Amino acid sequence: TYLSVGSLNNQTMTSTAGGASSEGGSTSLKTSQLAAVNRMLCFNMNENEAKSSNNVDDMLSPGGPTVAPHHHWKILIYDKTCRSIISPLLSVSQLRSSGVTLHLLLSSDREPIPDVPAVYFVEPSRSNLQIIASDCAKRLYGKVYVNFVTKLERPLMEEFAKLVVQSNSLDNIASVHDLYLDYVCLERNLFSLNKQDSYYAINNNGVTEQVMEKYLEDVAYGVFSVIGTLGCAPVIRCPKGGAPEMVARKLNRLIAEHPTLSRGKSLHHRPLLVILDRNMDLITPVQHTSTYQALIDDVLKHKANRVEFSETVENEGRRWPKVIQKKFDLDADDDPFYSDHKFNAFPEAIESNGVELQDVTVRENEIRGKATGGEKDSATTNSNTSDPAGGSAATDLANAVDSLPVLLERKKQLEIHTSILQAVMNEVASRDVPQFYELESGLATGQYKNDLNKAKNEVLSLITDPTKGNVDDKIRLVIVFTLATEASTSDITDVANSMAEALETKGLAGKDDNN
Repeated sequence: TYLSVGSLNNQTMTSTAGGASSEGGSTSLKTSQLAAVNRMLCFNMNENEAKSSNNVDDMLSPGGPTVAPHHHWKILIYDKTCRSIISPLLSVSQLRSSGVTLHLLLSSDREPIPDVPAVYFVEPSRSNLQIIASDCAKRLYGKVYVNFVTKLERPLMEEFAKLVVQSNSLDNIASVHDLYLDYVCLERNLFSLNKQDSYYAINNNGVTEQVMEKYLEDVAYGVFSVIGTLGCAPVIRCPKGGAPEMVARKLNRLIAEHPTLSRGKSLHHRPLLVILDRNMDLITPVQHTSTYQALIDDVLKHKANRVEFSETVENEGRRWPKVIQKKFDLDADDDPFYSDHKFNAFPEAIESNGVELQDVTVRENEIRGKATGGEKDSATTNSNTSDPAGGSAATDLANAVDSLPVLLERKKQLEIHTSILQAVMNEVASRDVPQFYELESGLATGQYKNDLNKAKNEVLSLITDPTKGNVDDKIRLVIVFTLATEASTSDITDVANSMAEALETKGLAGKDDNN
């Protein structure tokens, strides 16, 4: 079993720890992280403590009625990093059910609400600490519960304490916690460290040793957060030398500082953590893809499980069609179609969507037909209640009607996927993505190993065709050609120059058309 198998620089890995795998019926990583966030919203009390506590409300607002922490009204204040962590876990309605009346960015202008407690969830940075200390000095809120997404280092802790003491607002702070939740959980066992431009940060020529050290420290704390959430110390494996070994050593030190991770865990059931460098396989993140989920991420605007695209519809009575911006949240854990088909080839996903939508529509019509027929026959049914067949028919009708809301919700999900599939199809067709995918796959699998001239000619044909792909598509193809073949420097230069000339010509032609 693997805790996380992925690349260091890609920052997105999968987790299926032996003790936390959803397939085995145990708690998933996402469920564990959600439980930690909910505990934070309950002022860092566990469920039993929250239910049994009789003095929480007295501590928050003296003289008020005693209310369980998860029902007590509160304000959630986070920075952008922590907002990214919460967004895939809790919707606005779910936050409201946890007592969160407002959720605001730490950097935004905020009005004072002195009678309401505030839960802060932020990175332990000097600027964030200064803002929190300023809020306390101004008495913007009632009691303040400060939660850091990762470890607050002692020098910063002392600075924060000094600021709070100087403003005479120490009594405003109820608690301070390091939560170790510095990762974004996108699915039950899929997480990302959410480090922007991570590959460039480590591999650019101008990176200093100090910057590299700080970055790898952040990566180690991020992976340690995952380990802490799962509550089990893994066996760590990595190649010798370079960034992976540096992260592994830092991670091993963090685990050693928290021996409770190994208590109560059988040594025979420790998960395996493999840390690799992205440079071991640069082709995979560059080349075009053919599966449903990958194409959504490739050709549409897709971040933190939210997909955005525009849809053109005919506008009756007007000359020009109307463009509608659409946004949908995709959740493979709660969406059966997405869960079943996200890794399928795109044509298979389209076909399955049509079949399932037709099946749901037929079942909906059958239920509505039964309901209509049942109303017509209600007098007969009521006058013959002693007839077992009549009672059975009435029960079947009631069950069918009860299943209708679930069926309609399923239909709504499928219609959403119909819109997404159409948006993906429009992009795929306009850019001829399949041609790039097929050629890149051939290059990556060695089909042109014995005929580099043919590979070069096919690449040149595609990148110089002004009707095929966009700039990114062509650059990605050239990168794959460079990485996947043993082409000479002169061949690579010829391909790159031909692409540059073709793009320049296309750009000039576009300017002429506009004029």
